[in-house]
Amino acid sequence: MMPFLYRLAKIFYEQYENTLHEHTFVFPGRRAGIFFQKYLTDISSKPLFSPTILTIQELFEELSPYQTGDKIGMLIILYNEYVKISRSNESFDDFLYWGEMLLNDFNDVDKYLVDAKQLFRNVQDLKSLDADISYLSEPQINAIRHFWEHFMPIEGNDTKKKFQETWQILFELYTNFRNALHERGYAYEGMLFREVAERAKANEDLHLRFKDIVFVGLNALTPAETILLEYLKNCGIADFYWDYDSPFVRDKQNKASFWVTSNLQRFPSRLKIEESSKTETDNTEKQKIKLIGVPSAVGQAKQVGTILSQLIVQGAIDPKEAIDTAIVLPDESLLLPLLYSIPQEITKINVTMGYGLSHSAIASLVEHIADLQHNLRELGSEIAFYYRFVLAILHHPLIILSAKEETETLKTHISENNRILVFESEIPSHPLLKLVFKPITQWEQIAEYLQSILVFIYNCLTEEKYSKEETKNKTHSVDLEREFIVQYYKSITRLQETLGEVKTLSVDTYFRLLKQLTQNLSVPFSGEPLSGLQVMGVLETRVLDFENLIILSMNEGVFPQKKSLSSFIPFSLRKGFGLPTYEHRESTYAYHFFRLINRAKRVFMLYDTRTEELQTGEVSRYFYQLKYLYNNYFDIEEHVQTYDVSAPDISPIVVAKTPHVLQKLDAFKAGGDKYLSASLLNYYINCPLQFYFSAVEELSTKEEVQESVEAEIFGTIYHSLMENIYRRFIGKTVTPDALTALAENDTYLTELIENAFSEHYFKNKD
Repeated sequence: MMPFLYRLAKIFYEQYENTLHEHTFVFPGRRAGIFFQKYLTDISSKPLFSPTILTIQELFEELSPYQTGDKIGMLIILYNEYVKISRSNESFDDFLYWGEMLLNDFNDVDKYLVDAKQLFRNVQDLKSLDADISYLSEPQINAIRHFWEHFMPIEGNDTKKKFQETWQILFELYTNFRNALHERGYAYEGMLFREVAERAKANEDLHLRFKDIVFVGLNALTPAETILLEYLKNCGIADFYWDYDSPFVRDKQNKASFWVTSNLQRFPSRLKIEESSKTETDNTEKQKIKLIGVPSAVGQAKQVGTILSQLIVQGAIDPKEAIDTAIVLPDESLLLPLLYSIPQEITKINVTMGYGLSHSAIASLVEHIADLQHNLRELGSEIAFYYRFVLAILHHPLIILSAKEETETLKTHISENNRILVFESEIPSHPLLKLVFKPITQWEQIAEYLQSILVFIYNCLTEEKYSKEETKNKTHSVDLEREFIVQYYKSITRLQETLGEVKTLSVDTYFRLLKQLTQNLSVPFSGEPLSGLQVMGVLETRVLDFENLIILSMNEGVFPQKKSLSSFIPFSLRKGFGLPTYEHRESTYAYHFFRLINRAKRVFMLYDTRTEELQTGEVSRYFYQLKYLYNNYFDIEEHVQTYDVSAPDISPIVVAKTPHVLQKLDAFKAGGDKYLSASLLNYYINCPLQFYFSAVEELSTKEEVQESVEAEIFGTIYHSLMENIYRRFIGKTVTPDALTALAENDTYLTELIENAFSEHYFKNKD
């Protein structure tokens, strides 16, 4: 079928060929605008000036005097206003979590043009009703008090009073926070939307620079967006085109149809675009849908390679130009496994979403460093690090790359000496290890501390890149890691500038803020956006159509995403005041899915069949809707990928008693230099091979740090202690008086015990 954007580009080119550049087109995302320009180029037989392309967010930003503020900077401003109003001594660390909830609530309140005073008064009243216990009997009150006494007493408590006061100041905090942002010329997205919508509602002049503005492919409009669109329509400069061809989207029983009727009635189109929707009675070939279950997340990515190879063989994909094929990743963590699985015949790949910085190696290293600093111990005048986090850092590939010999030396030292705590003085003198294992006690020190580590690793990667001839894939991997480090360095600098107004902050909170900042950042992959295989996230597919679709992670809870809504505003009030709820999000994702598959010829859906921990292995509800409600439209095939796992034939281990082996066994006889302990006898009874390998060949498992005195170690310590005690009685008669005197000699016994622990537990034979 012909893509929706192509049909739109064709009709506008035919209607406004020479004046097309006077139009402004507004799309849900940038990607749709780029494809629209491509289709205009394909249709036009001559060069032409491109129309202006905007996203809906860019349109609001252009009409507003505000700039969108940095999230962390806004949280700091919100915290300062909260402290002023509540006169609380609460730290920024404690405020951070619920401060984010407040910011999200304020954003929703403004985008949906809710009367904030009425809403927050209702929130306060509702919480007061929740706190009222007058209707309970005395036994009921006592039972509840007993249950909650370790969390929050039921009444008459300063903590609870302070908690209730938070609800009372919500509107004042909302107002003061907006005023503080206004003075700085900043706004969060909802505040920016509301400012534009209120001016439009009052019919103020928005100083529009557009002669004609065309809205394309929008769906879930907020009230602020609706008012602006109404204003532009009344000005006679707005036109609207909705991608509602799909019979699944128009089905009123489907959640995807939630906004269809109101949008079509309120914002009709000037030009008629021929619909390309199908019906159940169509004689055209049915769409092919293949559902593939794979018992692995990464296995899904590997299966994509097989699917692409099959499509190339069938002629459904031109490997040199696969722009009509898209791979959709609801779970973006599968991006790298996917890229490594794409067949080599496909030479052009366009990754529109980039790779999340939080999934990079440098991000995991910083997390290990945060754990290391969180668990610092001060013993006397020296700082010690907990061994688990030391080993986590020593096993990290970026650390091994930069200081391989020193990391091995330190790991050996920790295991051989059973070091639960590793002192700073025990760290090898390698520059990188000295940088990493430096105690940090003030948050102001962290930026310089981390940046020095990043610079050192970056330089090591640069040397690795140019010092010797590497394979092409290895070089690309090094380049990618270096780019991640650059982006992380910039994030640290940005965070440090943002936290300039903060007076008190813990080291833990700084690392938490840094992690939050990097979670939303991605490193873009270079590529030609209008050619090659398209790899994208769900939201990037808006208004785009492809012949071949491969959708990964089609599991319930992943697509659609199952995510709880953290909010100060109860569900009943959110629904009553028209604020978005989980139902709103489900309708939005349903629209994205059913619109996306509408014009595809071949759809492949892959899901993880594993049922472990929180995974259910259940396929998404969207597939069941296609299978049972819309099965007349599709040719559906289901398949579960299995792997042949067969255990190889293992030959039994047999040790022949050769003269050489018998000679070793003779050492255990009387007069030999070895002895049979109770443990060795148990080994022989349980498994003669275990006895042979451990006692005769003296093989042992890799030593690990033991945090507690296990039975085996305790037995060794006890035997050593008894040996040292009774050695003084060799050749002498042991009398009760001698044992009594020994038992009363605490100093001597304490010294023996300490020596035994030092030798056998701490492995310090000196």
